[in-house]
Amino acid sequence: MYRLAKIIPRGLRRRLEVFLIDRGFPTKKQRGMRGIEQLGHRGYVGRREWYEADGLRQFEFMLEHGLQPGDVLCDIGCGSLRGGRLFIEYLDRGNYLGLDSEEELVELGLRHELDPRVREDKAPEFVISYGFEFRRFSKPPTRALAVSLFSHLNERDIRLCLRNLAHHATGPCQLFASYFESERPTPNFQKSHPQLAFYYTREQMQRMGHDAGWTPAFLGEWGSPAGQLMIRFTKE
Repeated sequence: MYRLAKIIPRGLRRRLEVFLIDRGFPTKKQRGMRGIEQLGHRGYVGRREWYEADGLRQFEFMLEHGLQPGDVLCDIGCGSLRGGRLFIEYLDRGNYLGLDSEEELVELGLRHELDPRVREDKAPEFVISYGFEFRRFSKPPTRALAVSLFSHLNERDIRLCLRNLAHHATGPCQLFASYFESERPTPNFQKSHPQLAFYYTREQMQRMGHDAGWTPAFLGEWGSPAGQLMIRFTKE
């Protein structure tokens, strides 16, 4: 199917891919433990050769947008700590909150990407959840980051993330989220999947933010080599 897909026009290819995968056709890259074993803890969250540069890009982007050591940052979809390893070291003790659905991925990140002394000194907090259970953290965030997360989520899960974060953020909060943008509504898969790409229009992203109580602001290009754009959601 994948060889045939290369000669099919892009729009039709997308509809065919969605049709087949929604009906059980296996994906090239797997999810969960099998996917982690297949791709490694770095490759599971993106291209291995981009891992360190992508993490640094996240870190520098947040600094440019006002992140301070005293901020409480929720890294949504923290994965194997591609950016988390830098945020943990920078933030004050206890101010890094990492949320992900893959416990093994987080554990591999802690084991291979973070100095044990930094973990002990900075005391990052982690929650493993498929349902965006921000309430399980000991404190609300003032900043949140979701890099390459909404690009793998269906609309239902994006709305759930935005709604739950808005409820948990008791004070002012900003969420920066990257996503793949399409000019017009594009067929997406029924179920969220960490190895499949989901596309949304700018208007769709803004509407989902508004509906959850956020004020969205389109930021656009931010240096993503995969071509993802950035949007900011603000809650006062």
